[in-house]
Amino acid sequence: MNLLGKVATPSFWGNIKSKPEYKEMIASILNEYEECCIGEIESTKFSKFRLFKEKGDRNAYQNVFFKRQHRMYTMAFMCLIFPENDLYLELLQDTIWEVCDQYVWALPAHIDSIEENNNCELDLDATTMSMSLAIIKVLLEGRLHPLIKSRIDYELDRRLVKPFMEKRWHWEYRQNNWTAVCTGATGCAIMLNRPELFELVRDRLNENMADYMRSYKDDGVCVEGAGYWSYGFGYFMEYARMQKEFTKGKYNLVDTEKTQNVSTFLQKLYLDRDVIVTYGDCKPTGRFSLHAGFLYGLKRTFKDAFELPPKERRRYDVHYFPFMLRAFNDYDTSFAQGEFPKAVTNYMGDTGWFVKRCEKYGFASRGGSNRESHNHNDVGSFILSIDNEQVLIDMGGRPYTRQYFEQDTRYTYLETSSRGHNVPIINGQYQKNIPETFSYTKYENGIFSIDFEDIYGIKELKGLTREFYFTDNSITVCDKLDIEGEFTLTERLVSYSEPTIKNGEVAIGKANIKFDKEIFEASYSTDTHTLECDVDGNTTSGITVYLTDLKLKTQDKRVCFTVEIE
Repeated sequence: MNLLGKVATPSFWGNIKSKPEYKEMIASILNEYEECCIGEIESTKFSKFRLFKEKGDRNAYQNVFFKRQHRMYTMAFMCLIFPENDLYLELLQDTIWEVCDQYVWALPAHIDSIEENNNCELDLDATTMSMSLAIIKVLLEGRLHPLIKSRIDYELDRRLVKPFMEKRWHWEYRQNNWTAVCTGATGCAIMLNRPELFELVRDRLNENMADYMRSYKDDGVCVEGAGYWSYGFGYFMEYARMQKEFTKGKYNLVDTEKTQNVSTFLQKLYLDRDVIVTYGDCKPTGRFSLHAGFLYGLKRTFKDAFELPPKERRRYDVHYFPFMLRAFNDYDTSFAQGEFPKAVTNYMGDTGWFVKRCEKYGFASRGGSNRESHNHNDVGSFILSIDNEQVLIDMGGRPYTRQYFEQDTRYTYLETSSRGHNVPIINGQYQKNIPETFSYTKYENGIFSIDFEDIYGIKELKGLTREFYFTDNSITVCDKLDIEGEFTLTERLVSYSEPTIKNGEVAIGKANIKFDKEIFEASYSTDTHTLECDVDGNTTSGITVYLTDLKLKTQDKRVCFTVEIE
């Protein structure tokens, strides 16, 4: 049974080098070969392995770990594209040998303790590497040395199949990207390499995937953000397609209304041609690209319902081996270009997200809660994009360290605290991370509104409503408070561009902030959006961030300001 499509057919690879539609894909593979496949394979040293637990640093070990992974995946493609070169097969087999020798396939950040031998941990990387090894074995079955194939079988059984069969794993209960990635990769590896066992675990895998899909409401919003949507939903789709083929359509997670709704999430996030909504642990600036193979798979599956982003927003990345394989498998020349409509409004009311694109600007705001996966305390925040740049910004996340994910320290950072978002500061207090607190949103008569008083945890605050009013070249923000006693309120605005404050008015790029000078006083300060950390999680480099404050001078309980776009 062919579970991988036309890429499992040697004839497909036979003439691929001469076809212009694959030129960019092959170029990305050749570039990866130059980057990580020349020279000796670096050792994953214990001194680096232990750094995460001792200092919080992930990168020292992961950089070596991922380079080895990339070498294996790249050499597999080199063997497929250039079968005549025996050196590539030798390099691939050497790398597989090293991978099979590796102490553990999981990352130190995902292992609870390194005090005892724990080399069969199942995490994102252990499961996805298992799936990729199973794929490589299928694609190169006739060329791999018998001992290499035997080692793959042995290690997949020891490191994946046996641990999975023996117990339930924490990621089976998470309802986030972990559930989908680990479940999908495990299921695919078993279908490919131990098909006789799949029926024994099928129901468990499918229930995990049902649990993952429960993390989405019917509007298809991924509260973890665009990157984790592509990661989790990507492996969900790989599993769903493969299972559909494996069971001859009896078990079909692909052709459902909810799956299609989730597939359209990305196209609702674009604020302009290149800029997306960056809620959650996204990369800064909003210049976000997704793996082209993942996108091609969605386009081929959901056809007109799925809109491809512009070509420059797609990338080829061997790190996601199944997606890279799908790029070759699913590409069609009709996919060459992509463009989103300039004017569109998406109110995703089940989750409370709102995105509006028009001729002069892109805008987004969100409700929800501050208890979400990869959460930031940012309910009620908004983003404004002008001329293909975020002007009033959401920074996204910061580099991953142990401290960034510890509850005691996570919300001390600018990126995760409401201190670094476009939200009110009330009585000097920022939003809190309180269980069972939610906001309520609606979109009526062209006005998007959010009720979110519970998010602050201020007992005197009985009501807080934020309303957004739109014209073709402006957004007016109005906050209404129901609060006991005297209070203070500061409207915070966050940008990468330095504001100009003159005669009591504020300009940030092409955004002019208009307000009643009898009510508000404007000022700004600076902070840093972290791009790199040392091993203790401290900032070593970053981007200056400007925090503009409109401080309320009165006790007015309904206050407004308007952002006009030049």
